[in-house]
Amino acid sequence: MVGMSESMPAVHRPASSSREDWTKAPLISTLVNGALLLPATFFRGLAEMATDPCNGPHDCRTTYAQLHFATYSLFAALVLLALQWAAAYLLPKARVAIALAPSAALLVFLLAVLSLNPGA
Repeated sequence: MVGMSESMPAVHRPASSSREDWTKAPLISTLVNGALLLPATFFRGLAEMATDPCNGPHDCRTTYAQLHFATYSLFAALVLLALQWAAAYLLPKARVAIALAPSAALLVFLLAVLSLNPGA
């Protein structure tokens, strides 16, 4: 006679459920982008030296506009870094795209800082 445990099919559970591993993408993004925020802030401070030849904000309008844009993109990266956790939990299909958003903001920051013209 076959025992009760042998006649019942074993319940197969998938290796990882989508709700169980929702923290992987935001965690990797937080570690990488969090490590990049400190040097990015340092480079933002160095970028301020591009305004040294300027006598005031009216002399180098484009340089100041680019500095403001770089500052806003750095702030956006910080905000996206914080908001990605809730968004990754609530929107499981867009987890990877959400995790790449702070990196995209830091890339925009880097391009804005590297395209600064020295004050004229």
